[in-house]
Amino acid sequence: MDMKFFEATPQQRQLADIGRGMMDISERANCKGMKEEGFKLLNELSHVGNMMTKVGVLYGTKLSDFTDEDKRLIASFMKGELDIPQMPATWAVRG
Repeated sequence: MDMKFFEATPQQRQLADIGRGMMDISERANCKGMKEEGFKLLNELSHVGNMMTKVGVLYGTKLSDFTDEDKRLIASFMKGELDIPQMPATWAVRG
């Protein structure tokens, strides 16, 4: 099957899946008693996750738009190294 011009590549779909996972964790985190640093981390997860869902779309995020800090956050998320209440110890990309 030939790929259509506007069809997402497998890599773009994988980035979007990871981004949605980051946003989901941020939404579902237990915020009871959370300090400001925790909220900052959740906001960054939402922001970077949202950027990831737009890679490859017209006027969307380009890979060059990700800062080194964004890339470290993504890597830490993928390795399960972030200390977030109610976050599973490991998070695997589905699909």
